[in-house]
Amino acid sequence: MKNTLFMEFFSNQFNPKRIIDSRLQTFVRFVIAALTLTNPLGVFDDVILKLTNAYSTYFGDFNAKSIDKSDATGYTVGQKDAIQAFIDAVHADYFLIASKFSKGSAIYKQFFSKGLDEFNNVTLGNILQLAHRMTVKANQYKAQLGGAPFAAKYAGLETDITTTMGIQTTSNTTVKTAAGTVKTSRVPVENALMTAMFSVGKQFFPDITKCLTYFDFSLLYGDGTNPTVLKSGSILAHTTLLCIGDLIVPKSIFTLKNKSDLPQQYFGAHVLNGVMVGVAIDVPAHSEKEVPYAEFGSADMLFLYIKNVTDFAGKWEVSMQVGK
Repeated sequence: MKNTLFMEFFSNQFNPKRIIDSRLQTFVRFVIAALTLTNPLGVFDDVILKLTNAYSTYFGDFNAKSIDKSDATGYTVGQKDAIQAFIDAVHADYFLIASKFSKGSAIYKQFFSKGLDEFNNVTLGNILQLAHRMTVKANQYKAQLGGAPFAAKYAGLETDITTTMGIQTTSNTTVKTAAGTVKTSRVPVENALMTAMFSVGKQFFPDITKCLTYFDFSLLYGDGTNPTVLKSGSILAHTTLLCIGDLIVPKSIFTLKNKSDLPQQYFGAHVLNGVMVGVAIDVPAHSEKEVPYAEFGSADMLFLYIKNVTDFAGKWEVSMQVGK
């Protein structure tokens, strides 16, 4: 039997065979933000709650996953720093050790069984072995090499490496778990979206233009015609900087990338060099967020700014899908 218009309207508009997860995720976040931004007398409160819960169950909490990923990245940096500190210490002490125990001697080989090159080619597979060897030998021959402080230095370096590697492993497991446990059933997400559509239609029909401000269907299917603006640069400590100053429209989608070791904030303004309108979006170190226009919480945002509230400079990058 051929579907009637009535049947088509109440059928699932978000068929997973036609819409990939990444597009649906962006679309849902747009809808949640739009409903939150324009919610007359709280009429959409229940819809927002159900859609948010369905989103979190299927995709995982966006902010929590973002923090997990940024933490994992931060721990990777910490691990690399600990390993580099160990390598730098070995290079700095090499000539001291070689001056006390001549190159090629039995004791020299206890420190450098394959020469200094072994410490120039450190891997995650051998770093713990090398660090432990230096700790043991530094303690064994501390009388000739500077006493207890010399031994303590390498013991501390080994501890730092072991600790950071353990934290990194745990963090990676957390990220994998978060990514793996969210893929249950997409049906509740699709049902919640259909409920949202019916609720908006009930509230504003026959004003179709108003209804469509809550649903940007180009996010689901894409039309290949929306231009992208890409901006990047550095921002000094305790500085506010204009990122994008034109082409921002309510259908804009922003990808905010924090390339620094410290958190950054992005916010909108409706006049050049004006005060923030809506809310600020926090982006953790070495992470990115995809943010629909509506998530900035203002219907008259025309300028996008980045704010660095830390004591250190950082790099940033913003791309914006302009929309129509």
